[in-house]
Amino acid sequence: MKSFASKKSLSFVCAVLALGAVAALPALAQAPAPAPEIKELSFFAGTWSCKGKAEASPLGPEHPTQATVRIGNDVGGFWYVGHYAEKKTAANPHPMVFHFVQGYDATAKALSLDCFDAFGGHCHQTSAGWQDDKLVYTGESLGGGPATPMRDTFTKKGKAGLEHSGEIQVEGKWVFTDHETCKRVSK
Repeated sequence: MKSFASKKSLSFVCAVLALGAVAALPALAQAPAPAPEIKELSFFAGTWSCKGKAEASPLGPEHPTQATVRIGNDVGGFWYVGHYAEKKTAANPHPMVFHFVQGYDATAKALSLDCFDAFGGHCHQTSAGWQDDKLVYTGESLGGGPATPMRDTFTKKGKAGLEHSGEIQVEGKWVFTDHETCKRVSK
């Protein structure tokens, strides 16, 4: 008798869960849409070839860089997800590799950029958006020490060109960390 009651209880629980799942379907059909501001980031979509220079830092001496950057709209259209990978060369034996996510933070009313690098560091930055052909993110870099103020500036150069400069704040002064010129090689 006890076995029959347990099976009956289990059947009841399964039925309630199934009904709950069916009741949730209309809510899923009305999932939120990405904020219109996310379209500001569509310029970045595609594969980019970048050449530049990393300034001298604790990671190594000044050296030229070559990188491939792949960026696509992902995760339900809410985020632009990217991967940056420098080419290993004699002058750059420990190339920078990182993943990043760009989106729109509706609470802060700002574009957001979060990054995660192959040296254990990560960053969080925000931007008010494009001003003419320039987009500036500011925030902090975190990793092996105290939080460091940082700034990344992107400048459009036509429909398929982009310049980037990275900076960190050292003793209250902005210092360049890297510069790149990038060309989109595919959309």
